[in-house]
Amino acid sequence: MRASVFRLLLASLAVTHAAQARPPRPIHRAAPAVADAFLPRYTEARELKPAEGQVATVKGLEIDRDAGRFMLTSGSMTLLTPVGGQTVAAVFHGKGSFTLVPPGRIEKDRLSRFEKHDSLSDTFSDVMFLFTDSTLAELQGKLKFGPGPGVDNAGSTIKSTLNYLSDDSRKSFYPDLMADFLNGAHSGVFCAYINRDNGGSLMYLFNPRDLEAVQLWGSTSRGLYSRAAEGITQFPARGFVPDSIDLTDHGREAFIRAYRIEAWMPQTGGAGLGFSAAAHLEMAADLPRGPWVAFGLQYKLEVDSARLESGEALQAFKGHEDDVLWLRLPAALEPGKSVPMTVYYHGALIDRFGEFFGVDPSSDWYPRSLAGRSLATFDLTFHSPQWLQLACVGNRVDSTAANRMSTTHWVTDAPIRNAQFNIGNFKAFHAQEAGSPPVTVLISEDAHRTSEGGGGHQKNMKEQVGADVTGALKFFDFAYGPVQAKDFIATEIPYGEGVAFPGLIDLSAVTFQETGKQGEDQIFRAHEVAHQWWGIGVDFTSYHDQWISEGFSEFSGLWYMQTVLHDNTKYFAALDRWRTSFLLHRDQRTPISLGGRVGNSKDELGYQDIVYYKGAWVLHMLRTMMLDLKTMNEDRFTGMMRQFYSDHVGRRASTADFQKAVEQASGVPMDWFFNQWVDGYQIPTYKVATMTDGADGQYRVHLKVTQEDVPDSFLMYVPVSVDLGDKKIARFRVKVTGHQTVIDLPPLPLKPQNVKFNDLDGVLADVKSVAW
Repeated sequence: MRASVFRLLLASLAVTHAAQARPPRPIHRAAPAVADAFLPRYTEARELKPAEGQVATVKGLEIDRDAGRFMLTSGSMTLLTPVGGQTVAAVFHGKGSFTLVPPGRIEKDRLSRFEKHDSLSDTFSDVMFLFTDSTLAELQGKLKFGPGPGVDNAGSTIKSTLNYLSDDSRKSFYPDLMADFLNGAHSGVFCAYINRDNGGSLMYLFNPRDLEAVQLWGSTSRGLYSRAAEGITQFPARGFVPDSIDLTDHGREAFIRAYRIEAWMPQTGGAGLGFSAAAHLEMAADLPRGPWVAFGLQYKLEVDSARLESGEALQAFKGHEDDVLWLRLPAALEPGKSVPMTVYYHGALIDRFGEFFGVDPSSDWYPRSLAGRSLATFDLTFHSPQWLQLACVGNRVDSTAANRMSTTHWVTDAPIRNAQFNIGNFKAFHAQEAGSPPVTVLISEDAHRTSEGGGGHQKNMKEQVGADVTGALKFFDFAYGPVQAKDFIATEIPYGEGVAFPGLIDLSAVTFQETGKQGEDQIFRAHEVAHQWWGIGVDFTSYHDQWISEGFSEFSGLWYMQTVLHDNTKYFAALDRWRTSFLLHRDQRTPISLGGRVGNSKDELGYQDIVYYKGAWVLHMLRTMMLDLKTMNEDRFTGMMRQFYSDHVGRRASTADFQKAVEQASGVPMDWFFNQWVDGYQIPTYKVATMTDGADGQYRVHLKVTQEDVPDSFLMYVPVSVDLGDKKIARFRVKVTGHQTVIDLPPLPLKPQNVKFNDLDGVLADVKSVAW
């Protein structure tokens, strides 16, 4: 949920009543009550129960929330106890139905993977509503509440709903609802927890703070806030038009413009490292927010205190092992103004694995906006044991040592999305290739010797890693254009992943053990280097465009391995491995544009398969389509990639932006290609028959291609090569569409020795040779 995008649409949501018409009674609301402290308000939300004398008979009540429609045929509705003086919940018991029809093919396909149909029509006997929108006024205007027997099974429904939206062990609650509860606000959030008659439950959510406000979540043993629940379908509200404030998938939160952080990492017993920090923040917002605001902070970190620049103490709350920090400001944030403050915190941030130290590169080691991808400047000072080395984003502007402690000071040149550091018993290796920036490789050689019993890994690994990092930097500078950072650090981390930050890349310790024979290590190292261009230099607009970061970087690693290491065999072998996996799961209706939503229980192929590998395949196909088959010149593709990077460096780019760049370079519309390969999921099967005739320098090759497993409208331009012997190759590009295509290649001067359909693996397809 944290990666979903905020758009504040206070939509008017209609509730109609089919049984009888009467004028709505005037609604008298208490003034919104801002919470003085977190726990009392949280407790009110967690201990919701039926309010006395607030029961209504329901007959034919319809509640519409965008694409979701509730028809309450008959039963009773009970309002629940208030939170902060506001009624925010109600429970219905009786006969009812819920319908949802997603817009567009992608979301219909997604729903059908869970529900076997591309629209939902379900019945229920119990549903609980939580709301900070117009629901209370609408219910009170349509129903007559008074004393009554109450809703059957209300306690069970309330408990299930609250367990879905919150975790009492961590004192955590779905942040967008909790923010409204704390601030006495009405931002338009609507939740409905539905107990289905056919078993299981659903959560329907309308959250105008998300770019995709309409969401349907499935039932799990854990809840929505725990991020264990599965998203089924989500899409923007009707009539939604993005504006300049919609920066990220969940982008209308308070954010931080600038950080000044001082951190201490003293040695503890057993040669471990402690961690404490004082983070000075300049908080701001594009829209009024607060006075309670939420930020992400790693679950292992505990907050000691928070105070304004003036010294005034702030209320701060962070549940045990929760990853959300709540701060209460003296007043709501006003757009255009910033509030300086300092947060003091500590915890077991530094992991220890034998002689390896580690800072989880995906954790929030400093308070971060729930919007996730807002930009900030960083001024970072670290105090750490002198026998360890520390690497960080930014420029190291100072370094001193005293009393066995080192103090290093790092400053970023410009605002960046996130900052990271790494610490360890590193040995530094300096690598540089002519024409590329200098690289410092930090390797934990003592840790490797200890973990391997004194040996076992390949020799000269720091040189191999350094060669790939410097080689990739130089190649991508040629392929895409100059990188923004001027110095680079490549560090190893004791985790099975790689993560990139401006001027800093974290590489798994595994790739410092050996370099595999299939080229995966070269691809992996170059992939993380490529993020300096894709993901950092050019960021992606929303999760639908996430392949511009990961797919582009995976292709870049593949391209580096082929071009710089002169290894065509490994290049095409990698494509073939990925294709084999796609073909084995070709019925999975999962397009690249689903981004981070890929990888739930219904997906056999996960996020890395679809966004990384298939995204890389898409770029390979574009590269092949733009190739001059007569000269094998790649200038058109390389020029297009350089232009796209140049046009969007320092900004966010969407798939639509990239499509425009491809169209400008190719001179033809390319919507068909992106509809098929980015928003679509089908992979064609080509059954190809060939026949050759002619003589005396006039030979003809005839192709009959039957296209299967895709719609007849599916279109691709497929490269075909004809081996004429004596190292002479004739190359063509043929158009394949419809169920069957018959193609006559131009006359050839020599007798064909062999015909290869889908040469260069130009199309992600299954090609089978058949008789004419």
